[in-house]
This record gives sequence, C-alpha cells and structure tokens, in this order.
Amino acid sequence: MSNLVIHDHDGHIDDLISFILLYLAPSIDLQVVGITSGDSYVDDAFRASINIATYLEMENVEIAKSPELPTNPFPESWRKESSLVANLPIFSQISHKRPYQDSKCRNSILAYADCIKHASSKVTIVTTGPLTNLGLLIEQNPKLVDNIKEIIIMGGAINVPGNVEFDNYKNKAEWNIFANPLAFKTVLNSNVNIKLIPLDVTNLFPLNKDILAKLEQISNKVKAARLSTKLWSLVSSFEYYYWDTLTSVAAIDASIFKFKTLKIDVVTSGSSCGRTYTSLFGGRNVEVALDVDKNAFEKILVETLSL
Repeated sequence: MSNLVIHDHDGHIDDLISFILLYLAPSIDLQVVGITSGDSYVDDAFRASINIATYLEMENVEIAKSPELPTNPFPESWRKESSLVANLPIFSQISHKRPYQDSKCRNSILAYADCIKHASSKVTIVTTGPLTNLGLLIEQNPKLVDNIKEIIIMGGAINVPGNVEFDNYKNKAEWNIFANPLAFKTVLNSNVNIKLIPLDVTNLFPLNKDILAKLEQISNKVKAARLSTKLWSLVSSFEYYYWDTLTSVAAIDASIFKFKTLKIDVVTSGSSCGRTYTSLFGGRNVEVALDVDKNAFEKILVETLSL
C-alpha cells in the first residue's frame, strides 16, 4: 500500500525536484502539494508547480498555496529564482495545453486539513521549507495530529554551523527554521512523530554532476529526467546541496538513513533565533538523520527520475 503524502514546500529548485520525486515514486501516493512563503515568491512558485504538473501530465494531486509570511524572510535575490523557473523555455512545449489546475486554488492549510481528515490512512507530511503552514495547521486543527503518521522536516543544524549568514545570526541557524522558529516550536510541542533531516547530513551531499550526466543521457526519452536536469542546471555553478531531495527520499525509503533519537529544542528569539540544539531538560524526542547510504540515495534519485 502506498504511503499517503502531503508535500509542503517553498518553491526553490530543490523543492520542485522533490515535488517531482514524490509524485513519481511508486511507494508514494502524493495527495496535496502546498506552497509556502520562503525561498521563493508564492505566486511564482505556484505557477512553476502548475507548469511542472502540466508538463509531466500529472493526475490527482491538488496544488495549493498560502499567503502567510514567515517571521524572517529569505533574501530577495534567492526568491527571484522562482520566476525564472516558471518561465523556463522548456515550458513552451505546454503553451497549447490546458493548465493542470486553475489559477484559483485553496489555501494550503485548508487543503491539508481536508486531506488529513478524510484520508483512508494516516498521512505523512514532507516539509522542505519554513514550517509556517504546519504550525498554523496544528494550532487550528489540534485533533488532526492523531491522523498524521509523521512529519519529515528539512531543517536545523545540530552539530554543524547553520547557513544563515546575517551579521547578528551568522552560522547559528538553518534557514528553514530561522524563517519561522515559532512554527517549528509549535510542531515540536505537538505529539506528532518527527524525522529531522538537518544540515548535519545534507552537508554530506553536494550536487553531484555525475547524476546530472546520467539523467542527461536519457533526457530525450524521459520527461522527468529532462526537466530535472534543466532545473539543476540553474544552480550547478553554485555551492548547492541535496537538501530537499534527500528529505523526500526519506519518505520514499527511510531504511537507507541512519537515525538517532535526540531531544531537540529551538531558540525562538534573540541573537540565536532559529538555532536548533539538543537539550537535557526541554524540547522533545525527534528522530534525527545523521548519515545516509550514498549509493542507495543516488540510485533512488536516478531511478525515480527515470520513470
């Protein structure tokens, strides 16, 4: 039986490839994709997601978006890339097709609540952006927590420096948590099972150009491979990691990860705002990914994007 999944993301390159992965993976039944404000502008990221769904001829996935803003916005220069993605030349091939979904859509929080409430089994949530939507979902619908199997979060930095580089916060926090630490705290305070994919493990997996080459070889025959290589090519000259794709693969096959249960807490204000840390007296137990079978990860990535 496929695992019912909601994907909450903030529309950057890695998020969008994660969207593709979760849709294609045979072990996943992707129900809803919701876009939150983070490393993109929501309307551009929504348009990019609709173009991807149209291009890949997706079926039975609701695409939603949410206007709620995080506490600490991502840099504007990063967020502009969502417009670039939405206007990629590859999407000229779908100009004659009816868009996958009307531009009018539901609020992500409403779509998530409806999905969880009516699902035939417990739902897994994969979140690869700030936790704004999930914090609000839990605050507004506390009883739905019992119907959530687990939340898999790309976020945090436990025993490594963070990647927020503002002068007052330099190297203390990871961006997804820094963007809305109170929302992460809300998720921590709930009873839902959590798997955390922090920088400690994503730092081990920079973008691998050998993978791009393998996908490029089949790009003439496989749409997902063609689209993924186009997306990754936009960031291949930068220091870029498999932050979100690694997190999505944790939903596809968690057995390739090494997890350790740690009591995790987060700083919600002050000069260390957004810093995640292990705590003896506060926080709660979370399954934290510390390592991954590299060969198994790359095999899943290439095979799924080859479908």
